[in-house]
Amino acid sequence: MAKIKLSETLRFLGTRFNKITGSDLEFLLEVEEARVRPGAAIHAEARVRSPESGERELTHITISLRGQVQREGQWQDYDQRAEVAHNTRLPGGHEFVVPIEVLIPEDAVLSEDGATWSLRAQAVVDRSVDPRAEAGFEVVGD
Repeated sequence: MAKIKLSETLRFLGTRFNKITGSDLEFLLEVEEARVRPGAAIHAEARVRSPESGERELTHITISLRGQVQREGQWQDYDQRAEVAHNTRLPGGHEFVVPIEVLIPEDAVLSEDGATWSLRAQAVVDRSVDPRAEAGFEVVGD
């Protein structure tokens, strides 16, 4: 029996494209940049596709950025969130696309120094179904 290293598993799970299916709803998060500098923006799209079978209501999408920053000489967790698309009608067979542009803090700890960064999106549909997707990326120096 072959063994799979944890690092290989994490690399496989941390791909640029993450597709999650909640019930018969499709949710996709696509991040354009695999590497970004502190102070620069990361661009992404969250896509929610309603099934052909009927209309749904997108209660909201929560977008969060997680990583580490260095403040007062110490690493601190960084977690910022925003909600978009409140109470949006999703006709059957249609896709709702949310463009995302998030600025990385100037004091972001670099990935090469051990910090981990991720962009996460979670959709709440019909006030209950909550598909989610997460994509990791690197914060790099000059």
